[in-house]
Amino acid sequence: MRTQPLIIALLLTFCVSCVTSGGSAKDRLSSSELLLRGDAAFDARNYSQALETYRLAAAAAQAESNSGVFVEGAAQAAHVYLLTGKPEEGEVWLENAVEQSSESEPKGKARILLTQAAYQHRAGDTELALQTCTKAHTLARQTGQHIRAVQLAHMGSVMSRGEDQLRWCRRAIQDGAKVGDNLLSGALWRQLAWLLEERGLHEQALEAFLRCRSAVAESSNSHEKMVADWQVGHALRLAGRLGQARQVMEEIARRTQLRYRTQRGTNQAEWVGQALRELGELDLAQGRTDQGLQHLRNAREYFVLAEATRLAPDLLADLDRRMAQAQALQGAGR
Repeated sequence: MRTQPLIIALLLTFCVSCVTSGGSAKDRLSSSELLLRGDAAFDARNYSQALETYRLAAAAAQAESNSGVFVEGAAQAAHVYLLTGKPEEGEVWLENAVEQSSESEPKGKARILLTQAAYQHRAGDTELALQTCTKAHTLARQTGQHIRAVQLAHMGSVMSRGEDQLRWCRRAIQDGAKVGDNLLSGALWRQLAWLLEERGLHEQALEAFLRCRSAVAESSNSHEKMVADWQVGHALRLAGRLGQARQVMEEIARRTQLRYRTQRGTNQAEWVGQALRELGELDLAQGRTDQGLQHLRNAREYFVLAEATRLAPDLLADLDRRMAQAQALQGAGR
């Protein structure tokens, strides 16, 4: 179901046969190459694969006497252990990373600080975690580690509240602009937009969604472009610009229904449902209760086809509540 993408995939392909101890020397990856493979798996949330690859990177770095990559690999292994519920094992790796770290190797230092902030946050010391995160973010910016700065700013936003959360999001956007990845920039603008919407700041949220769409438009990813269009239409409705919102959403409904007729997957079904749900809300806002209810019923059917009964029961419950409200309104008007 619809989510707010917050993690950046590096889009690197992982090949297990390339990192095993077997094979010829030319087939084996260097510690630096393994570290990149680990980062790709980590960003894709394939944590078991990431852990194995980071451990291999650290081992290869030891064989190469490459302390910098060892520190990065060990720190990241510790982070994965934390995420997978094995903090005690991770602490050993983190200690080893700290022991071999050097102030002259800022990449390893930034990874250590990021992982330490994660451990501090897990232990309930959010204030200390934010201090560590701020220190690491400053280091990443000063040393040109733009992706790391994005990760740290995102971590800061997750741990923060109120205006501080928005400030961290805007820092991530600034850092992301230096990476030169349109989809990354789009994801960061989207994150800010959802937070603004949660606060009822609908005009500001619309502006952020427009910035997201502008960034994504530079990519070749047609699905991300469609999602960005949907978000703009959704934000236009909440900002009270109903005519513009309908124009956008009717076009998205047409596109998604056409795609569903040719591809018929759960993802395709979900987005037909999302478009129809928005049209239903627009109908209700404009006093077209009968038409709005029909759109919402149709949306529900597509969400069921998208396996929402299993994957997103809350979405169906919210939709059912909305239809009940609309039916009550319909009954009162007769």
